[in-house]
Amino acid sequence: MLAEFEIVPIGTGSPSLSTLLAQVAKLIDASGLAYRVGPMGTVVEGEWDAVMALAKRCHQAALQSSSRVMTTIRIDDRTDKPGAGRITQKVQSLEAKVGKVLRK
Repeated sequence: MLAEFEIVPIGTGSPSLSTLLAQVAKLIDASGLAYRVGPMGTVVEGEWDAVMALAKRCHQAALQSSSRVMTTIRIDDRTDKPGAGRITQKVQSLEAKVGKVLRK
């Protein structure tokens, strides 16, 4: 499955969130799951339990820096296409249809 995490610490007093989210990024990187960081969220690929456990750890880590955190998770779960690699296959499929490599 693919899951996109958007974790937003609220009421930090700082206009920049990257310093606060660095710990979350370290957790994602250390998880061993495939991931892609985007400007407004991170997509993670893995089995349900591993991805949900990671989402919980990331949310809790953000709560260490902020008294309020909003976490949004979007899930793309397919039973007709099992296996790893969907995190890149989806983009490659779109690029094939567009006929060129797209900016990432």
